[in-house]
Amino acid sequence: MTIALADGGIETALEDRLGQELPEFAAFVLLDSVDGRQALRDYYRPFVELADRVGLPLVLDTPTWRANPDWLELLGYDAVAGDADIAARINAAAVDLVREVAAETAAAPVVVNGCVGPRFDDYDAAQRMTPEEAESYHAPQVAALAAAGADRVTAVTVLDAPEAIGVVRAARRAGVPSAVSFTVGADGLLASGDTLAEGIAAVDAATGNAPIGYLMNCAHPEEAARALRSGGSMDRVIGFRLNAAREGEEGPGDAPAAFAHGLTALRELAANAEIFGGCCGTDAPHIAAVAGELGGAAQ
Repeated sequence: MTIALADGGIETALEDRLGQELPEFAAFVLLDSVDGRQALRDYYRPFVELADRVGLPLVLDTPTWRANPDWLELLGYDAVAGDADIAARINAAAVDLVREVAAETAAAPVVVNGCVGPRFDDYDAAQRMTPEEAESYHAPQVAALAAAGADRVTAVTVLDAPEAIGVVRAARRAGVPSAVSFTVGADGLLASGDTLAEGIAAVDAATGNAPIGYLMNCAHPEEAARALRSGGSMDRVIGFRLNAAREGEEGPGDAPAAFAHGLTALRELAANAEIFGGCCGTDAPHIAAVAGELGGAAQ
């Protein structure tokens, strides 16, 4: 098993470290300006430098969590939200920028991961899509990321199995490897009420085990631990991108050392986990502390 680091919480880091304003928490809007693109490079660069320093592979997410039709329209791209060329341009520009920053590494292998966010942030049963609807909805973004050369795509902050199935099927159609990263609540359950194991089993059954594996993101390590203890096999869990704060907490959350200890301790519950990174409230110091916690086990 090869342990890899991942970057942190891009949106919160862009706001807190780099002073950027992100409407609707959308990082991709920074691609529209020279200063914005520089801010994105300034976000990614410390992770590349860290990976080089500690000699570990690195997974970098593209800033495309919001780069799908509904959010494009909400963010003022309404005249072109249904234009696949505009969506393709945005997603391709994101891949190109991350690839440029990745090329600055002297030695560390870098995976450029095309980030595909959910259609809706909140779980409303009346809004949920079938797998077929989700595939149709997400296919243009997935295809654009694949065509631009993303090494793989990951559906992140996924609320239920049907939307994950749609993204995985779209990735298979686009000829790019895929992963699924579920988010869980304070109770350790998916927003749909399923356990993590039930969500994984449903996606695998519907896609013939197509994902390379499953992660969790946008949850605190304690919440992730509840999910891992909720029953069922965790053999397909390959990593974590977690928050510094617990659900509903205000403030910065765990300091880097405490975050790193809680994150790496999850290896006891998910023996095949090999990707360790952050989500909301985390930045390069948190991931540096993770690298330190992994130590010799990361080799």
